[in-house]
Amino acid sequence: MISTEQHRRPIVLLALESPGEVATELERRFGADYRIVVSSGVEDAVGRVLDAKRVGDEIALVLGDTDDPRLYVETRRSHPDTRRGFVLEWGAWSTQQTSSAVLSLMAANHIDYYVVSPRVSPDESFHRGITDFLRDYQRATASDVLDVTMTSGSVELARRHGLSTELPESGVDVAIVGAGPAGLAAAVYAASEGLDTLVIERHAVGGQAGSSSLIRNYLGFSRGVSGAELAERAYQQAWVFGARFAVTREAVGATTADGGFVLEVAPGELVTAGAVVLAAGVSYRRLALPQLAGFLGTSVFYGVSAAEARAQSGRIVYVVGGGNSAGQAALHLARYAASVSLVVRGAGLADSMSRYLIDELAAAGVGIVAEAKVVGGSGATTLESITLRDRVTGRESHVRCDALFITIGAAPHTDWLPPEVLRDRWGYVLTGADIVAEGGRRAWPHERDPGALETSLPGLFAVGDVRRGSVKRVASAVGEGSVVVSAVHQHLAATRAPL
Repeated sequence: MISTEQHRRPIVLLALESPGEVATELERRFGADYRIVVSSGVEDAVGRVLDAKRVGDEIALVLGDTDDPRLYVETRRSHPDTRRGFVLEWGAWSTQQTSSAVLSLMAANHIDYYVVSPRVSPDESFHRGITDFLRDYQRATASDVLDVTMTSGSVELARRHGLSTELPESGVDVAIVGAGPAGLAAAVYAASEGLDTLVIERHAVGGQAGSSSLIRNYLGFSRGVSGAELAERAYQQAWVFGARFAVTREAVGATTADGGFVLEVAPGELVTAGAVVLAAGVSYRRLALPQLAGFLGTSVFYGVSAAEARAQSGRIVYVVGGGNSAGQAALHLARYAASVSLVVRGAGLADSMSRYLIDELAAAGVGIVAEAKVVGGSGATTLESITLRDRVTGRESHVRCDALFITIGAAPHTDWLPPEVLRDRWGYVLTGADIVAEGGRRAWPHERDPGALETSLPGLFAVGDVRRGSVKRVASAVGEGSVVVSAVHQHLAATRAPL
């Protein structure tokens, strides 16, 4: 008879033709914390999934070696936080049949990833793969895990999570404004190369990327990586090199002084820096609809957090936007919601979204409402319906909507910069050759040409989404953040007296 303590342990369910070695390895390494349950086939496994749902048991992981999608589909429907893995025999990936099965299951979003069955005991590569699955499950379900990408801007909350909000008493070599991928990369490289580095972030570490449920095309993460985990790793890496962070602190002004800069940080503090790297990113644009204002934070959201996604279980959800952020949000919401639809202004997604995301959205059953926009909404205490307008015919329709997630375009956070910093009419910062091309020599009255990532104010650099002409990809932002540090070194060397 299973004790109460055993009953509460999450299940790892096996649906394998020959489960022996896998079950033995799992029991030996994970048996103290998880119940390893072996099924006799797909039908039995599906029954166990349904039974667990009925009695309130949690399933952390389902491992199968079948290309029959029923097990994975039912698991996702009944237990949206459960990870689903395919078990491969060593070398089986070289066969066309197996590789096609795995790729088809991945493309249809039936499985999260694969793991190679153990070859020796202990097989640490196998255990690492299982641990990755279980860490993903824990992140999806735990509410008390340290998350440097927390959405609250509370100074007190940041301190309770062990995040610094204080500014240094003395000046620093370089101040980085913004802790998205570009700012974090700049912090890692600057601190690792011996520069006294301060990162100022007005909201949460990770920027827009931090809210992405899964980034599948970032180099080196074949399983994909959540924006929160990527941000947390980068934060820890920069911290270990000595970078200091002032979280929930907003830069509101900048002036030049003695070859460097003085940054004003709300509320009313100053910090000096030899150089400044602007990596403030962008914020989602708001829908100018008064009817939605009363539902903000309850059933209308900008971006998608894990907690908000889980709260949509069984609900009708719409996502506004046609970019990768919108696609990732819709895909994550589809784990929980009864129905998810994307509202896009264009005729389709091909011009604004990665192909792999388009395919995964189709496989997950996410609807596409093309050439439309949201023009209204109504409800008593929470949102109950939205009004959609066809951009071609002008015809309006009212559809049920329990929650609306908005990921439309973005506006750069640059209004606090001094007038010497040249920006375009949307507020994006001009860098490099664009400065002279658009502002002429009056905008850059210096003998040397501006650096590729340098603004019209020497020593102030811009990287990532805040820069005009940037590629809106995490990898590109990280690249710019790492490259800019060389220019920071050059500026500091030119403006400081030799020892």
